[in-house]
Amino acid sequence: MAVSSWVSAILATSFLAALIARLPRLIQGVGNFWLWLTHLGMALVLSLAVDPVYEFVDSLAGSQNFANLVSHIGIALVFFCGGIQISHGINRPEIAHKILKLSTVALPASAALMGVLFVLSGSSYSDVGLNAFRDNPLVVLYKLALYIYPAIVSSFLVAPLMRAATESVSRIPYYSKKLMGFGFGLVIAAPLGHLAELANRQLGWITDLFIYPAILSVLAGMTLGLVDAVLRRRQQQDFIQAS
Repeated sequence: MAVSSWVSAILATSFLAALIARLPRLIQGVGNFWLWLTHLGMALVLSLAVDPVYEFVDSLAGSQNFANLVSHIGIALVFFCGGIQISHGINRPEIAHKILKLSTVALPASAALMGVLFVLSGSSYSDVGLNAFRDNPLVVLYKLALYIYPAIVSSFLVAPLMRAATESVSRIPYYSKKLMGFGFGLVIAAPLGHLAELANRQLGWITDLFIYPAILSVLAGMTLGLVDAVLRRRQQQDFIQAS
């Protein structure tokens, strides 16, 4: 497998482990439902980025890259659930409400647009990432459509995350929110890469300049947020024991 497949496999396994670990608390009614759904979406999307998994799943639907469409819709759902989770995490429920309200129209519209462009693009055989078909402008438009909904959700999160970072009293949550805010800012700019690719097929690499740093920044921010939550939980337990 390619290096990207190995990385996706490791991350998918990590999110799957988080799903299983959080499930008992969710069943008990004390878990974080939106976070669990975000992890579920990430496990699905990352699993489909692993070459053998993609090829097996896609073969079940005739090897016409329907697995790619499922992955694209899954990414939109990750941003939907993740956007709501992050909004609540920074104590901004009004932003979560805005995302919910907007998504009643924007999410199905985004899925429909991707579906129409996928059908029109007519890829003839299974290929992870559809890179073999990028000479087709409809494939580029299909890949561009992927980033429309995530960019909309990200636009709700960048400023609140940066503001929450400046209000943080300790370093870990400060850097956690800064990294996530920076990553979502890159997501907003990601469609520009595919617009450039439409003008010149040799510029397809520009999107990667936005997406990979965005993924790393958001994941790093989320990891720091998890570390901060664990440390605070331990501090509370030590305080209770000391009392």
